[in-house]
Amino acid sequence: MDVEWKRVVVPLLCAAGVSVFLLKWTEQQKVKRKLQRAREKREKELGQAEKAVSCFKTQNAGVDLSSIVTLPLAELSQRIRGGSLQPEAVLHAYMEKALEVNKKLNCATAVLTESLKQLEDVESHKDGLLYGIPISIKDNVEYEGYDSSCGVLTKLDDPAVKDSVLVSVLKKQGAIPFIKTNIPQGLLK
Repeated sequence: MDVEWKRVVVPLLCAAGVSVFLLKWTEQQKVKRKLQRAREKREKELGQAEKAVSCFKTQNAGVDLSSIVTLPLAELSQRIRGGSLQPEAVLHAYMEKALEVNKKLNCATAVLTESLKQLEDVESHKDGLLYGIPISIKDNVEYEGYDSSCGVLTKLDDPAVKDSVLVSVLKKQGAIPFIKTNIPQGLLK
C-alpha cells in the first residue's frame, strides 16, 4: 500500500507544482503585456505632442515659446485676455517645456491629447478665471478616458469614466489640462 500511495502522490505533487509554476508564469506574462501596452500608449502620446509642438513652431516661426513659460500666472492671464498671447501659443509653449522636462525626469504619465481639441472650445470659457491657462494634473486626478494608476499595476487599463470634479471645474474656468504627471506610489486616490 505504501508503494502505491507514493506512485499516486508523487505525480500529483509534481503536477501541482507544474500547475502553480504555469499559473505564475501566465500571470507574469499578463503583467508584462499590460506594462508594455501602457508604455506604448505613453510613447505614442509623447510623440503626438512633439509633433504638435513641431508643427506649431513651423507654422508660427515668429513666436518665442520659451519666453511664455517664464511669465507669472497673473501676467500670463492678463496677456491672454488682452489678446497679445493666443491660448494656442501658450499651450504649445507649456507642452514643449513639459516634454523637455519629461526627457530629464520621466515625470509624464500621459499627455492629454484632447487639450488640442479643447482649444477650439476655449473661447466659450473666456469669462473663466483660468481662461487659456495650460494645467498639469497629477496622476491621481481622474481625467475621462485616462488611467489614474498612481503607479500601481492593478490600476492600469482602468480609464476614468468621467472627469473628476477638480478637472470639471478647471475646464469650466477655461483652463486646459494638457498632461498628467506622476506621484509617489504610496499616494493613492
